[in-house]
Amino acid sequence: MLKQLKFAAIALLVAVGFTACSEDDPAPNLAPLRGEAGMYVINQGNSYGNVAGALDFIAQNGTKTDSVFFKANGQLIGDAPQKPIIYGSKMYVPVFASNLVWVLDANTATVIASVQTNQPEAVCASNGHVYISNNDGFVTRIDTTTYTKSTPLAVGPNPYGIAAANGKVYVACSDANNYGAGYANSAIAVIDEATFSKVKSITNEGITDPWEMVADNSGNVYVTTPYTANKVWKIDANDNVSALCDGTYIATNTQNRTSRATGKQNLLYVIHAVTDWNTYTTTISSSVYNAATGAQLSNNFLQTPANTAEYTFAPICMDVNPANGDIYVCSDNGSNGYAKPGYINVYTSNGAFSKRIATGIHPYGVIFK
Repeated sequence: MLKQLKFAAIALLVAVGFTACSEDDPAPNLAPLRGEAGMYVINQGNSYGNVAGALDFIAQNGTKTDSVFFKANGQLIGDAPQKPIIYGSKMYVPVFASNLVWVLDANTATVIASVQTNQPEAVCASNGHVYISNNDGFVTRIDTTTYTKSTPLAVGPNPYGIAAANGKVYVACSDANNYGAGYANSAIAVIDEATFSKVKSITNEGITDPWEMVADNSGNVYVTTPYTANKVWKIDANDNVSALCDGTYIATNTQNRTSRATGKQNLLYVIHAVTDWNTYTTTISSSVYNAATGAQLSNNFLQTPANTAEYTFAPICMDVNPANGDIYVCSDNGSNGYAKPGYINVYTSNGAFSKRIATGIHPYGVIFK
């Protein structure tokens, strides 16, 4: 996690889609789409500068409320919060250095419960449970009704990314603390959801120090290796591994669509970022893939704005608004600006630059409400 703060970490980009319903179909009783009410932004802060993290909220009309967690609960969210998820009516926020996961009301950001767990890095949810990858080598499972946690399950060294698909939970065991030996114990651990037991480790000579993981609507899981090969790897439903493309930041969207949602279904968006640490200059390219077939649909998808100063940024992660397909790219204030307030570049669903939103220090993800 601290390596990620230093080198300007992983990003996600989420795809969106629609069903075959007509736009003219009456839908008075449809549940609101994620993103129609606005979005939360998690700011990690700066552990080196003793700046705690914060959770902000930006309404659909653009009104921003800073530090909604503090305002709702009268306390700071903690040190080095990781990207939350919303599952049902609740938000789950892992806070790495505070050794806990907050369970919040997703509408008000008030605390419902807190679950103590060692160095939580990432969370995913499936079938009434939230799974936590803990950097100490374990995965913990939370029951979303009682908030009780399982006995930690040993999976491998330094777990980071985690994703659920096909009745299984996949965990990127990065072996990040084993740099001197070339991350020799890197693997993807596979957990059977039904028994909450580790059933195998997937190894591949190219997957060293695996980091972020996402799943698509076809049962595929993707994992990045940004600090080694800087590639995106695909794990299919049968656990076969293949290299897909160069890439640093990824995401897909698995939320069910309705006719009111725009965008395209079952896509994988990729940003490939290369930073020259001598000049602190980051060069990026972006692409879109059909997640079902693996075919590349677009190259250099995110378009450079006319004001290039607003495009000079160091991406951290990406997300897509499921309600309208707009793309959000969180960024530090330059490749050496992780101690300064960052921002979010917003693009339309077609990749055109739209606007920039100011954030706190090290914005680490957009969570659509």
